[in-house]
Formats: sequence, C-alpha cells, structure tokens
Amino acid sequence: MSCKLLSFIGTTSYIESYYAYNNKSSERPYQFIQEALVEFFCKEWKDDNKLIIFMTEESKRKNWLSKSECEDANFDKGLRERLEKVKKRFKLKFDVRNVEIPEGKSEEELWIIFEKMNESLNDEDVIIFDITHSFRSLPMLSLVVLNYVKFLKNVKIERIVYGAMEALGSPKEVREMPIEERIIPIFDLTPFASLFDWTIAIERFLQTGNAEMMRKLGIEELKPLLAETKGEIGGGLRELITSLDKFSQNVLTCRSPESKSTIERILNAIPKAEKELEKLKPFKPLFGKIKERFSCMQINDVSFGIEIATWCLEKGLIQQGFTILRETIINYVITNILKCNNLQKKTYREIAEVMLNNKYEEIPPEVLNLWHEIVDYRNDINHAGWREQNYHSSTDFERKLKEFIERGRALVERNND
Repeated sequence: MSCKLLSFIGTTSYIESYYAYNNKSSERPYQFIQEALVEFFCKEWKDDNKLIIFMTEESKRKNWLSKSECEDANFDKGLRERLEKVKKRFKLKFDVRNVEIPEGKSEEELWIIFEKMNESLNDEDVIIFDITHSFRSLPMLSLVVLNYVKFLKNVKIERIVYGAMEALGSPKEVREMPIEERIIPIFDLTPFASLFDWTIAIERFLQTGNAEMMRKLGIEELKPLLAETKGEIGGGLRELITSLDKFSQNVLTCRSPESKSTIERILNAIPKAEKELEKLKPFKPLFGKIKERFSCMQINDVSFGIEIATWCLEKGLIQQGFTILRETIINYVITNILKCNNLQKKTYREIAEVMLNNKYEEIPPEVLNLWHEIVDYRNDINHAGWREQNYHSSTDFERKLKEFIERGRALVERNND
C-alpha cells in the first residue's frame, strides 16, 4: 500500500499564482498546481509514495520539459524540474513519474487512457486525485477508473481536488492581477464521490437488506464530521446507520424480537438525522428512501412478523422468510387463541405448536392449512433438500413464500376487523 497523487497537465502556459486550500494559502506562488499540491498534501509522505502525472506528447513538450530540453517548452523550467525543487525544499524523496497518454479523440484512445490509469494503481493504494487540467471526457473517465479500482484493488480515495482559476476571473483578468491577489482556490470535490458511494450503499441496503457498506461508510466519513463539528452534525446519522446495520444482522439471523426494537430505534433516529441532513442536502433524498420504507411498517407482534417476512421476500432472503413466517403463525395462535401476550415464553410456544401440529379445532382451518404448508417448505429448505418426499424445486420457494405471506396478511387483517 502506498499514497499516490494522480494529476494531469495540458498544453496551456499556466499563470504563476498562489493557491489556497482549506482557508490556507500556499507559502509562495507556483507556476503549476502540482507544486502547491505537494506543499498541501505530500509534506509527510514516505519515500515509497508516488506522484504520477499523466500527459500527452504535446503537453510533455510544452509543460513537463524545460526549454533547455525542448525548444517548444512554455517555461525555462518545466514541471519536472520544478517538482524536484519543491521536493528538495521540503526534504522529500518520493518518486515522480510521468505517464504518456493519447489525446482521447477516439474510443480506442479512451480505453488506452483507462488502462494506463488502472496500471498506475496497486492494491490498497490511497489516492489523491487532481482533475484541474484533465481535458475533454477525462474527468468522467477518471471517476469511472476510480470506482473500478475501488472495487478491483480495494483502493481508497482520500481526496479529489480541483484548482478553480476561473473563480478569479478570465485568464486575461488573472494575468493582470497583482500576484499577491492571485490566489486560486482548490476545491475539495471528495463529497461528490462520497455521494456516489452513499447512493450505491443505500440502494444495496434497500435491494438486499445488507447494510455493511453503509456501516463502513459511516465509520470512515462520519468520524471526521463528528470531530469537525464537535458532535453537532453526524450523531443522529450515526445512530440511524448503526440501527440499520443492527436490523440487517437481526433479519439475517432471524432475531425477530430484536428486529422489532431495532425498528423502533430506526424510526426514532430518523427525525434527528433529517435535521442534520438539512446541512447535507444532497444526502437527504437518499435517506428519505429509507424513511419511506420503514415508516410504513406495522410493529404490533403478529403484523410485524408479516412485515419482516415481506422484507425477506423483497431482499431474496427466502430461508429467513420461511423461518420468520413459521414463528409468526405461532405468535398468531398465542395471541388470538391462547389470549396471552408473552410471545417468548417457552411453554406458550410449545402449547401453540402442539395445537397446530395436532389440528386442534379451536384453530381456524385456514390457519392450520397455512401452518402445515409453511412447515413443509421450511423443513425442505432447512434440510437443504435432503428428503425423499415432499422435495421442492429451487424455483418454488420464492413463489410459495409470496403466497404464504399474502394468506398470512389476510388472516391478520380479518382478525383485526
């Protein structure tokens, strides 16, 4: 694992300027933003870290090389020579590499650029990415590459930055400014990449019920937010994400009583999280999807079992769905036939199961029929299909679970009426 700063240079004759990041100005003006990036982000780097500059053949001549090396060069001292000077000033020894790329004027050339960027990154690298001088479709292509290597190589994107000279005015206006006023802001675009990650994480949770990616993002991104705002922003979001992850684990392991209390915590955490999201507006609609799904859940004991079984069906958790639905029928008998409220008492559950298995006349036929059909499918799936009789095809389970849930919901609604 190593830290890498990836950047591009073009062919423009760049204007010497100060740069500012996080309300702090560079110590001196620089001809190239890459010099300022070393000052801001690389002063603590180890020797095995790397600064990688992508360039076309023309940009290499114009800005990478010095006039002593190439007559076409824009400056007496090109970027290569200037970076060595900055490294020497800060006593740094990391490698600086230039990688030549085509201009990206065809799909074939774009794929070459993709491969060049991919080959520059190794497993578990930590990346700072500068898109200031990326041209044409390169910013979009770069984001595609970064997301690709995040998955393939477990690369971490520490920061995405952009030097916004246009914030000062046109190139002509900037050139005419006194150099002490020529301070180019460096924008941190990392939150936009984070928004993309959160979109995927929330979509994954709502599609599969797995909150692991949300939990990992919460650990990585909310911790500095909590520290920066002294707990003013992030506490409610952390509680919501922690509860969602707990709910995910509860459902995967069929912890129905815990799932019920966890949903109550989720519903209680949503209002506080919404207030915090007023300051993080793009995130609010994403978490609104979670609110929309959980707010409609009924959490009384029998209906809740139907709700969780439905959640399992939606997320493809078929085995969990059958297990939870079976126990929900027992809850129905304890509540409506035995007229008891303690659903976890072993004696009550044993009595209810005996009544169901032996088809006691106190239990309505539609409940008995549903029970025995659920038990048949649940036993088949829990015994991994190792049965001589009543063997069901893998394609049957989802369809039957949906049918059983609908029948169970009808029983609960009829009883409530």
